[in-house]
Amino acid sequence: MTEGNFLQHDIPIGALTSIISRSRSIILNNQLKPLNISAGQFPIMMYLSKHQNVTQETLARHFHIDRGTIARSVKKLEDAGYIIRTIDPENRRAIRLFLSEQGRKITPDLIRIDANWEETVSTTLTGSDKVQFREILMKVATASIQGVRDNGNETYGSCCTRGDCV
Repeated sequence: MTEGNFLQHDIPIGALTSIISRSRSIILNNQLKPLNISAGQFPIMMYLSKHQNVTQETLARHFHIDRGTIARSVKKLEDAGYIIRTIDPENRRAIRLFLSEQGRKITPDLIRIDANWEETVSTTLTGSDKVQFREILMKVATASIQGVRDNGNETYGSCCTRGDCV
């Protein structure tokens, strides 16, 4: 990684988080391309690697994404052979999701790609910096979720308080 300070010091926090998120998406898309997975589908695969037999609705709530977006991503992952969709026998309108054998086979690669990204972006941080940075991010994320709740969406982030976040 080439070191350098490409950013001005007066960039707002929202813009900084956007830069980090966008940069992560670019890196993930480049590394996931051989697997025919996009950065947008990546979190679904990571979630399913830890939680099998979930509904598309569960994913939509967990990621705070509309059901249509989840359905399109799930369809692409199914077409690529990474997940299996089944109709819930107790609720015929619900779709249950599982990793396929092919999806399970690439899970270690996905975990490695995620770990490599984290290592890349934290190379200039010491061990204690990483711990402190994570604690600060947790505080900001918590305050952000509370802000959404205070503005009318009382259930936003409920997956995080249950420990279901990936």
